[in-house]
Amino acid sequence: MAAKVALNAGGVVTTGTVCVISSYGDLLDFDPLRDLPDSWAIKPARGSQGDGILLAVRREANNWYKGSGGKLTPADVMNHLRRIVDGGFSGDTAAEDAALIEPLIRPDKRIAGLVPEGLPDVRVISLREHPLMAMMRLPTNASDGKANLHQRAIGAAVDIETGIITRAMVVGEVITHHPDTGAKLIGHQLPEWDTVLEMSSRCSAAIGLGYLGVDIILDENDGPMILEVNAHPGIEIQNINQKGLRRAMALAGERFN
Repeated sequence: MAAKVALNAGGVVTTGTVCVISSYGDLLDFDPLRDLPDSWAIKPARGSQGDGILLAVRREANNWYKGSGGKLTPADVMNHLRRIVDGGFSGDTAAEDAALIEPLIRPDKRIAGLVPEGLPDVRVISLREHPLMAMMRLPTNASDGKANLHQRAIGAAVDIETGIITRAMVVGEVITHHPDTGAKLIGHQLPEWDTVLEMSSRCSAAIGLGYLGVDIILDENDGPMILEVNAHPGIEIQNINQKGLRRAMALAGERFN
């Protein structure tokens, strides 16, 4: 939440927030049927590698449904929120956590057809105002609609200059087409690439991090928006791009002792 405030103050557009559940008092006041929209994303503030993220793509009567078709009852939602607040996904069993509830973003139609369900996102590694390397993460049925590589989503290398997908992998296997939709990935041009790069270049100054991973989604109505900024982004992006970050950092002016 602090990152969103800082980014907005710096003129960077971020995703919206339904509410934040950070205590047992918040849990007592929360009613899923009353307070949740028809589609949403719940994630732990201190989570990593996609653990603890729960997505609902639609509502039917008093239940919601995941991208894989699995049903979520109000009790399921409350149990998940309680586990987040208890610190179940924070990586530190002694630490309590907060649950961020956000509206589920609907992907830009120019990329929506690539995936069966869920929201693809773009990860850009930046050094200060310099975008260094990019990849797109595409959900699969196996990843339960989540764009997380550790949960069998696709990692697709994106040429930093053009925004064109040049290579794609899922669980270490090189692919050319999405395994569920059959859509061709290689050669696909990501929309509004200049805006994606411009947004990435502005996050460092707004947040105060010199090296960061910027996650951007492409909404069908509002265009590119910052989903989150990562202080310790994973380096699997190097394997997917078959390039090292060190050289890109050196070209951007970083000096190594």
